Amino acid sequence: MTEQVIEWIKAEKLIAQGDCVIAGVSGGADSVCLLRLLLEIQKKMDFTLEAVHVEHGIRGEESRGDAAFVRTLCDSFHVPCHIYAVDVPSYAKEKGLGLEEAARIKRYECYRKEIEKRKEEKRTVRVALAHHADDNAETLLFQMIRGSGIVGLAGMRAKRPLMEGAELIRPLLNVQRREIESYLNGIGQEYREDSTNADTDYSRNRIRHNILPELSEINERAVSHMNRSAGMLRQVADYLARQAEEAIRECCVRETPERKTGGNKKEPGGTVVIASEKFETYPEFLQDEMIHRILAEVSDSSRDIGFVHVEEVRFLFQKQVGRSLDLPYGVRAERVYEGVRLRKEGVQSNAADRLQNHMAQLPREYRLGEAEWQRLEAGEEICISLPEGELHFRILETKPEIGEIYKKKYTKWLNYDKIKGNLQIRRRQPGDYLTVDLQGHKKKLKEYFVNEKIPRECRDNIWLFAQEAHVLWVIGGRISADYRISQQTKKILEVQAVGGNYHED
Repeated sequence: MTEQVIEWIKAEKLIAQGDCVIAGVSGGADSVCLLRLLLEIQKKMDFTLEAVHVEHGIRGEESRGDAAFVRTLCDSFHVPCHIYAVDVPSYAKEKGLGLEEAARIKRYECYRKEIEKRKEEKRTVRVALAHHADDNAETLLFQMIRGSGIVGLAGMRAKRPLMEGAELIRPLLNVQRREIESYLNGIGQEYREDSTNADTDYSRNRIRHNILPELSEINERAVSHMNRSAGMLRQVADYLARQAEEAIRECCVRETPERKTGGNKKEPGGTVVIASEKFETYPEFLQDEMIHRILAEVSDSSRDIGFVHVEEVRFLFQKQVGRSLDLPYGVRAERVYEGVRLRKEGVQSNAADRLQNHMAQLPREYRLGEAEWQRLEAGEEICISLPEGELHFRILETKPEIGEIYKKKYTKWLNYDKIKGNLQIRRRQPGDYLTVDLQGHKKKLKEYFVNEKIPRECRDNIWLFAQEAHVLWVIGGRISADYRISQQTKKILEVQAVGGNYHED
């Protein structure tokens, strides 16, 4: 098995000459196997080897016995061993975490402490963990049943950055558990059994003891095949990641200011605005990947962000301006005129303002002139493309039943008989007004916006269908009373906003 692991290390470039390798050694079969194999490989490759053991404070005397075992094992091979004692139960209670997650966090804290000690050495530190092929298969199944996307189904990676100057590596990822046990038996190496590994109240243990054995009964190469599938999905995930990052650059405005957290300490905050105009041109699977990445960026974590949260944000693009939802890690998603803004509560940013400035550079007026009216009169449908969608115009010669037309948000019927001269599709201007009743009473457009609680930052970007200062239709809002159809109406001008930001409820 040694040669098999060496080939894996070379193929994945896990260890280089002169590296400092720190093995995480719990005392169990997997990590003891990792330590013994690294000792053999060290004879063929020039790297230093040390060990870290974290005593979690969960299993009392048994846990302390594990620490003593690891210390003795390392001493017998002259491997420097660094033992950390942490109180995982108290930390889990304080942070509201499960024991498994709290233990993982505290272990990584200990690894980082060891890495920090070696900063002055100016060489790469590799933290070697003993995850193997069965662990990877368990991860794939676990991610599948919790509704993970492609990235989760891709399983574990052979290596990943841990912090500056340090990588996490998995030298045993192409080795199965039965091979590990066979190797240890072959060299007569003892190891410790963690009693909690038999507790099927833990989800992973249930998969390990109940599900994987059943799958292996169906096909003895189940673990191998699942790892191969995960490997292919990693390639897909890598490609998708590159496409998502390019798409994010195209349609997102981000700003990461600093926010104070007490005293002189600061931490990065973030606001990202996703412009719907461009975002909605991408396929749904890429939209999901983009949202997941942006949520992870804004929240500084991705562990508790699932498909349900991604889907909620994607559906928000179809909601009215002003709608919002709360997400994990204190992230708020808000439907704004430009699209969707994602930010942590308490973080201020001018990212939306910058996107509005970009929108301000786009055309602010379109006209329906004599040529367009002639085409409409001839029975043709006219389409005008806006940054947010399209406006479709047509003349209805015979008056259909009105039915639910008044309730539609993005389809309106106007009295064509009253329309005189050229019309504009434009942004608001000083003096704009609507008529609010059949008696001809007028209301300033600004007053209408205030009454409708339309945010100030959105008002300049709302499209109007207007004749000079008279607004016939606030697109997405009300029409002028002067242009309502009646029993005397002979022709109807139908105006429909479709696509982009415009979706009938």
